[in-house]
Amino acid sequence: MDISEEEVDTDSATGSKESSVGENSLDSIQSEEHDDDSASGSSDGEMILDLLLDDMSDDLTDQLDDIIAPRIPSLRALQTSNNQLLERSDYKYTVFHAMTALNNLTGVRMWSPLYLASMRHIQADVTHREAFFAFPDPEDKICFLEYRTGKKRDE
Repeated sequence: MDISEEEVDTDSATGSKESSVGENSLDSIQSEEHDDDSASGSSDGEMILDLLLDDMSDDLTDQLDDIIAPRIPSLRALQTSNNQLLERSDYKYTVFHAMTALNNLTGVRMWSPLYLASMRHIQADVTHREAFFAFPDPEDKICFLEYRTGKKRDE
C-alpha cells in the first residue's frame, strides 16, 4: 500500500490535474456548458449583424448601379465604334497600316532597294496606298511595287 500512497503523493506534488472521478470532472462539465452558452449567443448576434450588413450592401450596390450604369457605355457600343473605325477608308490607308502590309510581304527583303523605294512610294500619297491595297494577292502587290518603283526584288 505504500506504493499507492506514493503515487497519490506524487500526483499532488506535481500538480497534475488527472483524475478519473472527482472535483475536476465537475468543473470541466460546468465550463463546457458555459462555453456552449457564450458561443451560441455570439453566433446569433453575428448572424443578425451579417444579415443587416448584407441588406445594406445590396441596397448600396443597387443605388450605385442606377447612378453609374447610364454613364458607362456598354461593351457592345465600344465594339461597334471600334469596328466603324476599322471600316473607315482613311484608317485602312494609313501609312502605318500600309507599312505593316509591306513588312508582311515575304517576297520583299527588308532594307533592300525595292523595300526602300516601296516605302517612299507608299508614304508619298494616299492614292498610292489605295492602289497598293487594291491587290488582294501578295505576289500582285510585289509586282505592283516593282512596276511603280522601277526596282526589282533581286537587286
